[in-house]
This record gives sequence, structure tokens and C-alpha cells, in this order.
Amino acid sequence: MAKTSNNIHYHWRHGTYTYLAALALIAILAICSHYLVQGIITEQEATARIVNLAGRQRMLSQRITLFAGDIVNNKESSYKLAKEYQQSIEQMTRVHEGLINGSKQLEIPLLTSQAVRAIFFKPPVNLDQKVNNFLHLASTLTSDNINSKHQRDLFNQLKFSAYHEMLQSLDTLVLRYQQESESAIQQLQFYNRISLGGMLLTLLLEAIFIFRPLLLNLYRRERQYVTLLQQKEQEIADHVRFQVFNDYLTKLPNRLAMLERIQTCIQLVNHNRSHLVVIAISLNRFSSINESLGHENGDLLLIELAGRLNQFIGQKYYGFVGRIVADEFAMVIDLSKDSTETPLLLRQLSALIHTPISLQSPQPQDVQLSASFGLAFYPDDGQNPYELILHANQAMGIAKTEGGENFRIFSPTMTSQISRRNWIEQHLRQSLHERGKEQLQLVYQPKVNLQTYQLMGVEALLRWNHPQEGPISPAEFIPVAESSGVILELGEWVLIQAFKQIAQWQKQNLSIKVAVNVSVKQLLKENISQSIIAIANRARINPSMVQIEITEDHMMENLTQIINELTMLERFGFELAIDDFGTGHSSLARLRNLPVKYLKIDRSFVCNAPHDHKDAQLVAAIIDMGHSLNKVIIAEGIETTEQMELLQTLGCEQGQGFLFAKPLKPEELIKFIHLNHIAPTPYESQAM
Repeated sequence: MAKTSNNIHYHWRHGTYTYLAALALIAILAICSHYLVQGIITEQEATARIVNLAGRQRMLSQRITLFAGDIVNNKESSYKLAKEYQQSIEQMTRVHEGLINGSKQLEIPLLTSQAVRAIFFKPPVNLDQKVNNFLHLASTLTSDNINSKHQRDLFNQLKFSAYHEMLQSLDTLVLRYQQESESAIQQLQFYNRISLGGMLLTLLLEAIFIFRPLLLNLYRRERQYVTLLQQKEQEIADHVRFQVFNDYLTKLPNRLAMLERIQTCIQLVNHNRSHLVVIAISLNRFSSINESLGHENGDLLLIELAGRLNQFIGQKYYGFVGRIVADEFAMVIDLSKDSTETPLLLRQLSALIHTPISLQSPQPQDVQLSASFGLAFYPDDGQNPYELILHANQAMGIAKTEGGENFRIFSPTMTSQISRRNWIEQHLRQSLHERGKEQLQLVYQPKVNLQTYQLMGVEALLRWNHPQEGPISPAEFIPVAESSGVILELGEWVLIQAFKQIAQWQKQNLSIKVAVNVSVKQLLKENISQSIIAIANRARINPSMVQIEITEDHMMENLTQIINELTMLERFGFELAIDDFGTGHSSLARLRNLPVKYLKIDRSFVCNAPHDHKDAQLVAAIIDMGHSLNKVIIAEGIETTEQMELLQTLGCEQGQGFLFAKPLKPEELIKFIHLNHIAPTPYESQAM
């Protein structure tokens, strides 16, 4: 094969070089011919102008003679006649000098022909002498110091010179130029014959050294190519099949191959009466990794993880693994639904995925991944490959919405849950359109000082009243907005509406501080702090009247990415709070460095604190820790006087809940404020 390739390259180079040499020869001949022809044409053009000027000399000599006759016969000649006579003499002088010395103005080249120079300066013609003599006679004729008889003698000499000497000499000059022109034309024909001969020679060289070897080698080359294609045919077929049925990045089977293999496994299961489970694996928050480390490092992580999963299957279980799309994998294993190995298998998979992966760029670091799992068993959860993968993905999606890093086994109710989530996402997007925004509204729940019951501000809460479904709980649609990305547009709408309401209250001379929840996904958006500042500037509000609340759990997971945004918001004048504090993984070191002023205790701790000693201790620990860090503590979900009294005893500064007021519309809040005080009212558990 290598020899064949070398022969092909040799013939290609040999033919190419020969062809280029032939082209170069043609180019040289063409260039030489062009310049020769152009030079001859230029000479012919100059000759034509010289012949034309020679004819003009004849005309001028006759015109001068006629003017001289008028002057001699009419003693009182007009000024105009004398002027035209003098101009004719000057024109003839300029033309004569141009014929001898060349003239750029008349486009006449310098006189180089010896034969022509002989006509001008040597006998028997001696044109230069005759012209100068003629011009001298013409000039002397109009002198003031000559008499009439002398003037008439000069006129006769002038007439003789013009009609005899000048005409004959100029005719001789024209004839000589015509002879040289004919010689140049013959020379041009000669050059054309040489050029034609060179081109014919080039064509002959091409036929001998290019086309003949090509024709001789054409059959041999064709046979070489056929042999080469036959040798590569199987390799190409295997490569195409690999590309069709395998993931280009990880080299694992893709979704198409997985469906084909699962169908084969189903046939084996039916024949052998064995078992089959499809496990959908989705990496948690992998998009954040791509955004922070770059897609190249994200690809390296996927390649490493694919290798681990493939090795895991080969060593411990009978089955295979494939990549479905993006950060989602699927694993097919011979395992029954009732097997006690399932929890062990999932723990091993989780530990395998959790094992740190080392990256070297942009700086050496270890990246730890986590995943959510969804399981679908054959035949209980699906009768064909499409159903099994679909149901495993649905179970995995439920596991992700429940916090991730866990697993769920498919159940028929999940299909309705997925449909409900899709319905909520679709209609929530529609509600954000121009015609649907009246479905969304903000209500405001007061926050009070637990010692004086003075109003300290309000929290803006989003409510959705669907035209057909009626009120939809935030606990249902906010998680959907978070997971689908709608939260970015929804969060911006909430900020705009809340800031507009603050501006409206300012016009009414009401100073009400408003807390607004901002999703961590919003904070991960590039330059989100600049966007929030711009919204505040457009609304013309004081940033100190806004309290930005961020949920603790997700904030701590992405702290390094959002710390700059939080710092910029705090510097501009916004107050920052950690919402649902106690449910995340904050450390004292991290909390100490955060630019937050408030900690909000999650309602789940407040609810049970009067009756659960552990919750009460936890609330007390949060309050003491917050005070040690100079934070203001706010308790959520206060519904009973027992809860309020416990929080008062523990030193909690602020609280909100149904014990004081439910979330109110803006006009209801104004009436509430005008009461001038807040009387705690025991709240009996009921729907909001």
C-alpha cells in the first residue's frame, strides 16, 4: 500500500512539475510577445502622429504663404491678419522642433532613426535647413525696415520655398516614415510566427511529458485505487457504524444503540426467564460545572466518568452502559425488582461517581460529582426499550426535583407528576406574556419587632391565580420554575414589580422596607448585580429599602461564583439576608465572610420548637451564633403565641407569620399600617 502511494505521489509530482514548466514557458513567450507587439504599436502610433504633423507643416507653409501674399498686396493690413500670420509661424516652429527633438505635449518621441535624421540634416533633402530658411523669410517679410520691392522679392522666395522645396522635402519625410512602418509590420508578423511556434512547441511538450505518461498510468492508477478502496471498505463500514451507534465524546453506545441492545436483552430475558433493569443516571448541577470550569473540562469529566461506569459494569455485573444525551447516562443490568442488591448497587454507583476527578486546567484541582438515579424494571415498568428508558428518565427526574443525590423507582403516578410539571411550566411561561401577567401578583407579609411589635418591613411573596385552575401554591410552581429556568424571567418580573411598589409607596410618603427573594440561579447569571442595580435606578428607589434574600442551601453550594455579586449589591446599598437558614450546610468561616446582615430561621424549626426540645435547642443555637456574628435574626412561620414567646425569650429580634398578619395586597397593607400597632392574634392552622 505504501509503495502504491509513493508511485502515485511520484507521478503526480512529475506531471505537475512538467505542466508548471510548460505554463511558465507559455507565460514567458506571451509576455515577450506582448511587450514586442506593444512597442511596435507604440512606434506606429508615434509614426502616425509624425506623418500627421508633416502634413500639418505643409498646410502651415501654404497658409503662411497666403497670409504673406495678403500682406504684400494690402499695405494697410489689419491687426488680425498680422496676428494670425505670426501665430502660424510660431506653430510651424513648434511642430518643427517637436519633429526633431521630440515633444511630450505633441506625444512625439525623440528622433532616433538615422535615415530620418539624414532627411532633416543632410543633403540632398536637408529639411531642417529648408524649414528654418522658410521661417526666416516669413519673419523678415513683416519687418518695418524693408521697402516694398524688397518685400515683394522676399514673398517670391517664400512662395518658391513653400511650393517647391518644402513640399518635396516633406513628401520625402512622409515616404520614409511609411517605409519604416512597413518594416515594423513585417517585424511584428515575424514575432507572431515565433510566438505561435513557441506555443505549438509547448503543446508538443505537454503531449509528450504530461498526457502520454498520464494515459499510460491511468489504468495502473485505477487498479491501485480499486485495491485501496477494497482494503478500506470494511474499515470504513466499521467506522460509519461506530459513528452511528456510539457517542462521539465518550465512545459509549448512544441512545440509538441502547434501544437496539435493550431490545436484544428483552428477547434474552424472555427466553432465559431472567431479569432486567434500566438505570437512568443524571449528574447534578453539571451545567454549573461547565459554566465555571469551561466545556473542555466538562468533556474531560464526562470521558473519565464514562470510563469508570464502563469498568464498573464489566467487573461486577452483567450488562452495559451508554450515554443518552449531555450529562445523562443509562445502565442496563441483569437484576430483578425484588433483589436486595439494588440498594448496594446504587450505593456503589454513587460512591464511584463521588470519587474526585483530577483536572489540570485552568489550575490543578479535584472535582467531585454527584448524580440522581431513576430505575425502571422489565416487564413491570415497560414492555419495550422506549418505555423503559422513558420511565427510568421520569423516575430520575423526580429524584432530581426532590433534591438530587438519591434514587427513585418508577411508578405509574410519576407519569401524572411529570405531566403536571410540564403543564405548570408551560402555563407559567404563558403567564409571563403580556396578556397573562395579570395572573401573577405580589402580596406582602409584615415583619415585626418581637419586643415592640413595631412594623420592620414586609416580604414580597409571589402568588399565581390561574384562570382555570385557580390559586396554585408557590410550593408547587417555584420548584418547577427553578428546574426549568423560568425562574430567571420570573425573578426579574418580581424585582421590577416590587421596586415599582416601593416607588409608589415613596410617593405616598411611606417608608416600607421590602424583602425580595432572589434565586441562586439568578445570581449565577453574569452581571446580575448590575441588572438589579439598573432596575432600582429605573424605579428611582433607595437601595437601602430593599432586602435581598437568598436561600442558604443553594447559596453555599455556589458561594465562590456569587460572592462577588453579593458584595457588589451590598456596596450599592442593598441589605442581604440568608433565607431558610438551618436547612443548608453553612460553616462559621463562610458565614463570617458573607456580606449579609440578616439570618432567617426556617419555619420548620419554628413550628416545632415549643414542643420539641431538639428544635428549640437548634433555634437557640442559630440565634446565639447569629448574634456572635452581629447578624439580625428573623423567624419565619410564627403562628402561635407559644412560638412567639419562646423566640422572645431566646432573643430573636424580628418575626413574621400568621400570628401577626397573613400576606396582604398593597391596599390591605396600607390599612394594616394605619392601625399603628400590631396585636398578635393566635393562628389556627388553615390554608393560606
